[in-house]
Amino acid sequence: MRSEWSSISLLFLFCVAVIGTSLRAIHFVELPLQYPFLVHAHSHVAFHGWVYTLIMLLTTGLFLSKQQVAKGLYGLQFKITVFVIVGILVSFALQGYGLYSIIFSSLFQLLNYWFIFRFFKDSNSFESKAPPIISIRLVKTGFWLGLLSTLAPWAIGVLSARGLSGTEAYHSLVYFYLHFQYNGWFLFVVLGLLFRFLEHQEIRFDVKDANYFYWSLTLAVVPAYTLSLLGMSFRDSLMLPAIFSATLQLFGLFFLWKMLRLVLVKWFSQSDILLRIFTLTALISFFLKVILQAISIIPVMETYAFGSKNLILAYLHLSLIGVISFFLIAFMLRLQWLSRQWPTFVGSTFLIIGFMATEIILVLSGFNWWYPHTLLFVFSGLMAVGILLLLFGTFSLKEISDSRTINL
Repeated sequence: MRSEWSSISLLFLFCVAVIGTSLRAIHFVELPLQYPFLVHAHSHVAFHGWVYTLIMLLTTGLFLSKQQVAKGLYGLQFKITVFVIVGILVSFALQGYGLYSIIFSSLFQLLNYWFIFRFFKDSNSFESKAPPIISIRLVKTGFWLGLLSTLAPWAIGVLSARGLSGTEAYHSLVYFYLHFQYNGWFLFVVLGLLFRFLEHQEIRFDVKDANYFYWSLTLAVVPAYTLSLLGMSFRDSLMLPAIFSATLQLFGLFFLWKMLRLVLVKWFSQSDILLRIFTLTALISFFLKVILQAISIIPVMETYAFGSKNLILAYLHLSLIGVISFFLIAFMLRLQWLSRQWPTFVGSTFLIIGFMATEIILVLSGFNWWYPHTLLFVFSGLMAVGILLLLFGTFSLKEISDSRTINL
């Protein structure tokens, strides 16, 4: 596994941003491809191309030795996965859900199973030799939740074949997949990577509070699925698990804040300005995301939380860009997979400004206060330009080092 392969992940992120910007252009030009097809390509490449491939590089680089990476054929897994994701991008953009996109998606899931189960096997030695194990516990829990999420696409295929697309059962499965992807698999892994950096740099944190945070988040994640279903006709039967999970997640936030408030001082003292900005933005986005989930159980908020497409989109972008993507970029900066030259600084500025501006516009339009289509398109384009500059800011390292001696 080579560190310069992270530029492939960024290239996929750039594709996602270009497609997203193109979708914003629908008010001004006629798109050459069908809008729903591009939406599917946008989401699938965001999940599989950007987040998944970078998680492959980070988890193998930070938890496995070079010998384990070579023996486990992780490099081959990565290359095949990239090829399949290109197939996903092209097939979804051209045909949406069809024969070829289903074939490539199925191949991706099989590769996903190969990677996860191989990582489980190889990381056992790490877990047994690393006493502060909160990081590997979070990562492995995330992987299990990722496996759980993959049940949904198979079931969605069955419902679609029976002509049940558009039903509440169908949408419930879509929410099941999304929830256990970005609230489970991706979130737990990036938090595990954050703790891995803290452990490796010997930045002391309260292990007791860290364990309380882990268990609060873990016990909440399954019942928290009901928070995604409160817009359904059967919402009343879901209120108890929804309230339980929202409360438990707030307790988790308390323990995380209690633990990190002093830790961040030392973390930031060892970090440059870009790393601090991305880390702090990701943490604020995470806190805000959990608080918004808790607010969604209030009946008066139901119309806004589940009835406004733009508010839902703002929440999804908060989770996937503000939390997941900004944490991943922070990790790339920490590992020096991004240069500290002007393309990285300018690109980071464009990306953060574009993200904040589009979030504000989506929220305001969600409340029917203001919806400037032109500005939304401009700031979406600004994010795409920012990511392109970050891509220019990547530079090569020979190899990901042994995780026990890696220069974090």
